Amino acid sequence: MRIEDESHDVDFEHDAFEVPSIRRRVREPSESSVQTPLETYLREINETALLTAEDEQQLALSIGQGDVRARDRMVRANLRLVVNIARGYAGKGLSLQDLIEEGNLGLLRAVEGFDPSVGTRFSTYASYWIKQSIKRALINSAKTIRIPAYMVELLSKWRRANARLTEELGRSPTPEEVARVLGLPRKKLPIIKKAIRIYNSTPQTDQADAGWSLGELIMDERMKSPEDELLENDILTRVLGMLETMDSREATVLRMRFGLDDTDPHTLKEIGERLGLTRERVRQIETEALGKLSDGLRDRRERNARLAARESSGAQ
Repeated sequence: MRIEDESHDVDFEHDAFEVPSIRRRVREPSESSVQTPLETYLREINETALLTAEDEQQLALSIGQGDVRARDRMVRANLRLVVNIARGYAGKGLSLQDLIEEGNLGLLRAVEGFDPSVGTRFSTYASYWIKQSIKRALINSAKTIRIPAYMVELLSKWRRANARLTEELGRSPTPEEVARVLGLPRKKLPIIKKAIRIYNSTPQTDQADAGWSLGELIMDERMKSPEDELLENDILTRVLGMLETMDSREATVLRMRFGLDDTDPHTLKEIGERLGLTRERVRQIETEALGKLSDGLRDRRERNARLAARESSGAQ
């Protein structure tokens, strides 16, 4: 997203659309000594009423029919969500102002892809896309240290895998053990070790979460093309729908573990303390729940493949 300094319109690189801007805010004499443009922006978005679940359902249906005003209301009502998420990435390479702007791009992506029939709240769905947009911007900002974007993403996965194995093994894992978990060949270890040394000598662009992000459940190690994002959106929608019908404790574990519902990923220990369970029991529940998700997604793919085969056979 670009928010222009001297324009009264915001260019989302989509249809003409305007939200309260940050950089273009012109300070009036009465407020110049007390409020910055960012503070004025935050004050403005806080004046917008939040939406109920019923509001979200109705707006999503209208948006699907091309109602621009419905899209406007959905976006404006969730700008505070973007700010809350962006604050969690402050100090990692981009200013809060830039993080908010990038997060707003993710919000627009979520507004366009939200399926009200799934039964989940919009904030749950949108949080994923907002975080992905911010993370991608942080990765791109790290290119100045001569590490390709795909390698920065891989190093983020490496840190999380290392933290997970440390928690499970009770000791620091060897590089070979981490590589095995990530499915990386041994011949790549020297390259990764060198990248880690370079990366650690520069400001990091992504926090070393002890838990996983939902993105790691459904994305591979390369940057996604538009076709990949369409597939990812479809899988994300299915996952959120399955969580709504899953055993409540299993769903809670996965939501906390993967950082859903606008929360950061939690460790097994943190989840156990919250639910009154041992760390090992939480791990078992997580494994069982992930297995159910995997089975459900695989069954859906197989059904779609059979249907496509029948349609192809009938066309012949």
